[in-house]
Amino acid sequence: MKHLTYSGAVQELSTPQLLESRTPLAERGGVVSESARWNGRSVFVKTLVVDDPDAHARFHHEGRVAASLNHPGIVPLLATTPTQLIFPFVEGGTLRERLERGVLDVPQATEVVTGLLCAVLYLHSQGVTHQDLKPENVLLQDGQASWNAVRIIDFGMSHARHVPLDIHSGTRMGTPHFMAPEQFYGMRGDVRSDLYSVGVLLFDCLAGTPPYADALGWLAGLHTNRAELPGPEALHPLLRCALSRDPAQRPHSAAAMLHHLCLARQTLGLPPLRGLPLAEHGTPAQGPGSGTAGDGCGP
Repeated sequence: MKHLTYSGAVQELSTPQLLESRTPLAERGGVVSESARWNGRSVFVKTLVVDDPDAHARFHHEGRVAASLNHPGIVPLLATTPTQLIFPFVEGGTLRERLERGVLDVPQATEVVTGLLCAVLYLHSQGVTHQDLKPENVLLQDGQASWNAVRIIDFGMSHARHVPLDIHSGTRMGTPHFMAPEQFYGMRGDVRSDLYSVGVLLFDCLAGTPPYADALGWLAGLHTNRAELPGPEALHPLLRCALSRDPAQRPHSAAAMLHHLCLARQTLGLPPLRGLPLAEHGTPAQGPGSGTAGDGCGP
């Protein structure tokens, strides 16, 4: 399985690039997404197609954040122009497309979320919170439901400490089924908001649906009608704390959540995930530990 980390500097080009074999994929917020060929390689391109100051600010915010990141679990930015963001094309489709064919079994679901947490841990170490983690923004390289196939995309709603102006400050940015309650009220930059979204993703992988059918009602505090927790009991403590309305009751970091997930996999008798970068979370993946299934939740 090839990795997509781009270790060189992002190319900053002054003129729009000629694209071949273009296939439009989507249009949202004045930005067209398409697959294409560029300089002999398959790419995914976002093109700004409107002359609107807000759209322009959002577009260049995404480019600035993406250009600062370099991790195997994040699709790297290859080049920018005043109206284009050019990324390598990842074969295999999104996690959403995979879930439309059926739920993941427990080994697959926990593997995918392990890979997601490795990438999220890196993001948080760089002062970046994604703020829109959902199945549509998770790619699976070659369609594999494994930890090292996970690739995160789309930093259009992200918050970054190194970007002086947060253009989304105070806004309800996110996707209701996957956004944390505090995000709904305009709070940004808390790593625990991303961990809530990771919890929803784990739930969705196991159940085929997010936990709250009426997501807006849950976010607004109008009800607490959550679907029954899916999967084995060993995963339920993690799901319960990750989905807590109170951020203080969630895992306090991606490292803690990853450690908790590794312990749950060990309890379930699942094999160790070979090649997992241990330095990223500071604890052996599924190795011996003194923690319990409830560790990593809350303060």
